[in-house]
Amino acid sequence: MELIKIGEKDDKIILSDKNGNTGCFRFIDMLRYGGKEYASIADDEDEIYIMEFIDGKKERYIEIENDSIFNTVIKLFEDLEE
Repeated sequence: MELIKIGEKDDKIILSDKNGNTGCFRFIDMLRYGGKEYASIADDEDEIYIMEFIDGKKERYIEIENDSIFNTVIKLFEDLEE
């Protein structure tokens, strides 16, 4: 899954998928690991998503498909909260 930032409203970012579905997300935090950036965002129902963040012409949030990297990044975010 890939989400692209298409706007902002209040304190939220508006993201869209390749099918044109949109949603508002609250940015929680960001960190670097292995030379990449990862973002923690939450939807309107407070479901948290951990995704790779790519800053370019358009901000993109990409699903982390590698389970090992995903688990490591989750642990790093948990350590930030402590």
